[in-house]
Amino acid sequence: MIKQFDERVKYINELFESGQVKESYEVAKALLADPSFVSDESFLMVQQHVALLQANGYDNMPKPTEVKLKQSVERADESYPERDVLAAYLGSQDSELFGKVVDELLVGPVEAQANAYYTMAEFFWLAKENDKAMAQYAEAVKLQPNKALYWGAFAQFINRIEGSPYLALRLIEEALQLDSMNPRWYFVQGNILLQFVATTKNLSYLPALEEAWSKAEKRCSAKQVALKVELAKSKDALAQWKKQML
Repeated sequence: MIKQFDERVKYINELFESGQVKESYEVAKALLADPSFVSDESFLMVQQHVALLQANGYDNMPKPTEVKLKQSVERADESYPERDVLAAYLGSQDSELFGKVVDELLVGPVEAQANAYYTMAEFFWLAKENDKAMAQYAEAVKLQPNKALYWGAFAQFINRIEGSPYLALRLIEEALQLDSMNPRWYFVQGNILLQFVATTKNLSYLPALEEAWSKAEKRCSAKQVALKVELAKSKDALAQWKKQML
């Protein structure tokens, strides 16, 4: 029985370290529900793992439906069509027009409303009002959980402000499951895993990190020069770090 528990605990860790955090969480909860596991020496560790993920909102995440959406494609300049309203404002600085367009989106259909919250989230992030940005990203995901862009942008924001990597990893996994062909989401996933390596000094995250960046590189189109440059810089920095650490 002990050996069986050891294997399941190891499996929970392996799932999480590879970025499969949803399954890691479910397996951990199932293990805690087993009465015979209470006396195991790993019980407290698994209990703390589940509590940490619950504190990061794992129980309250919106769930994508079976409805298949056409996912957004990143342009060569790293922009998305859903961000055009904000781009127009940044170019003109016409705050009155920007507010009017956002208000019109907010009274439109659900997709338009989600776009409005995403637009406001990106605006608040640029304005360094992170708490407001967090709330808007969360609302966009809640309204339209089938769009990878909202999950991925939320994860990217959390990573950029060096917020909770536990939350960011959960968000980016959903983006990848909705749109496995977008190289941006693999790049972000790698960045999040790098944050885990840097903060925990746990090198077990390195294989998944390198695999994520490799998948990002393979999926980049010829036009995505900026993302390719970001990837190359990140890989070089990681290589230098590994020389010092390993």
